[in-house]
Amino acid sequence: MSELGTERKLGVLLSYSSLAIRNVLGLLLIPFIIHHVGVSHYGIYSLVTTLAGYLIVLEFGLSNTIIRFISRYKANKDLEKEAQFIGIILVIYGAITSVVLLIGIVVWFNLESIFSASLTSQELNLLKPAFAILLVNVAVTLMSNSFTGIISAYERFTFEKTTEIVIFLLRCILVFIGLSMGKGVLTIVIVDTLVNGIQTICRILFVTFKLKVRILLTLPDRETINEIIIYTFFIALNVIVNQINWRLDNLIIGTITSSRDVGFFNIGSQLVFSFIAFATAISNIFTPKIIKLVTSNATPSQITNELIHVGRLQMVVLGYVLVAFTSFGGLFIELFVGKEFSIAYWVALIPMVPFMFVLVQTSSNAVLQAMNKHKVRSVLLLATAVMNVVISIILVKKIGMLGASIGTAITLFIGELVLVNIYLTRVIKLNMVYFYSRIFKTSSPVVIGTGAAAYFLSTLISSTWLGLTLGCTLIGIIYLALAYIFSLSQEEKKKFNMFILSHKK
Repeated sequence: MSELGTERKLGVLLSYSSLAIRNVLGLLLIPFIIHHVGVSHYGIYSLVTTLAGYLIVLEFGLSNTIIRFISRYKANKDLEKEAQFIGIILVIYGAITSVVLLIGIVVWFNLESIFSASLTSQELNLLKPAFAILLVNVAVTLMSNSFTGIISAYERFTFEKTTEIVIFLLRCILVFIGLSMGKGVLTIVIVDTLVNGIQTICRILFVTFKLKVRILLTLPDRETINEIIIYTFFIALNVIVNQINWRLDNLIIGTITSSRDVGFFNIGSQLVFSFIAFATAISNIFTPKIIKLVTSNATPSQITNELIHVGRLQMVVLGYVLVAFTSFGGLFIELFVGKEFSIAYWVALIPMVPFMFVLVQTSSNAVLQAMNKHKVRSVLLLATAVMNVVISIILVKKIGMLGASIGTAITLFIGELVLVNIYLTRVIKLNMVYFYSRIFKTSSPVVIGTGAAAYFLSTLISSTWLGLTLGCTLIGIIYLALAYIFSLSQEEKKKFNMFILSHKK
C-alpha cells in the first residue's frame, strides 16, 4: 500500500476517533460546566464563542483555496510557484487577521450598547474580558488555519488528526481541573486560547521542520492574486450560504416566536451539525486526491468512479447514524435534556433526510473547485439560501419553529439535489444518475433492513441510558453485517477478510 493510501485510511480512522471523542466528551462537559458556573454564566460563554465564531467566518474559506492551489502545484511539481503561493497566502492571512482584530475591537467597545437591554451589568462585566481573550484566540485561529491548509494539501492526516485529539483531551482536562478548583467562565476562555496556541505552534513546527515547506515572500504577480481572489470569492459565497442556512434560522425564530423556541431549535441544530461532521470527516481526507485526479486530466468516468468510492464510504456511516437517530433520537433527547425538548427531534430529523444525500456527494465540490467551476454552484446555492429565508419566515409564522427546518429541507432538495446535479451532469459531464444508482444499490438493503430491526427493538428497550446504548449497539451489529453483505465489493470483502485473519494470528 502506498504511503498516501495509508495516510488516507489512518486519516479516516483518526477523523472518526476525533469525532467520537469530541461528541462524547463534549456532551459530558456541558452539564459539568453548567453545574459549576450556572446557566447564566454558561450563556455568557456561549454568547462570546458565538461572537468569536462570526469573526472567524471572515476568513471566508481561504483554507480551501490553499488545498486547491497547493495540490495543483504538487501535481505539476512546480515547487517555485508553490513557495510563492504560500508566501502570498501568509500575507493575506496576516491582513485578514488585522482587519478581524480591528472589527473585534470596535465590537468590544460597543458590547454594552449592543447587549444593555438583555444582559445585567454583572453579566456585561464578565462578557467584556471574556470577549477580549477570545479575540486573541480568533487571531491565533486565523493564522493557524493557513498552516492547517498546507498540512491537508500535503495529506499528512495522521499528524493533524492526532494533534487534534490530544489538544482536545488536554482542553477537557484543564477545564475540568479549573472548574473543580472553583474557577469560572474566564478560566474556560483562557484554556481555549492556550490550547489553541499550543496547537498552532505544533502546526508551524511541523510545516517548517517536518514538511520543510519553502516560503517565498515576494511581490505577487497580478495574475496570481486575481486568480486567488476570484476563486476565494465564490468559496466565500458558500460560507455565506451556510451562515444563512444554519445561523439565520435562530434569528428568524427569535424575532417571530420566543427565546425559549430558540433554545429548543438549537438542540436540534447541534445534532444536524454532528451529522454533517460525520460525512465531511471522510470527504476532507479525499479532497487533495480528487483535486490531483482532476489536475491530471482524468476522464469524467474516472472522476465519477472516485466520487462513488467516497460516497459509498460516507453512506455506510450516514446510513447508520440516520437509522439510529430515527429510531432512538427521541429517547436520546429526552434522557439528555428532558422531555420538554422533544420537538428538537423533528427539528433535526426533517433536514437530516435530504442532507444525507447532499453529504454523500460532498466530494463533487472538490471537483468543481479543482476545475475552477464552483462559481455557478455558489450562485445557485446563494439563490436557494435566499429562498430558504423567505420560506422559513412564512412557515415559522404559520406553524412555529418547525417551519425553519422544513424551509431548509425544501431548499436543500431544490438547490443541492436538483439544480447542482443538473449542472454536474450537463456541464461537468459527471454521470450523477449512475452515481446515485450505485449508492442506492449498495445502501438501500442495509438501511431498510436495519431500519426494520431498529423499529422492532425500539418497542422493546427500556427508556434508560442502558436501553439506549443496548439498542444502538444491537442495530450497529445488524447494520455492519448487512453492510458486509450488500455494501462491500468482492475485492473489499477479500481485503476485509485478510485484515481480520491477519489480526487473529
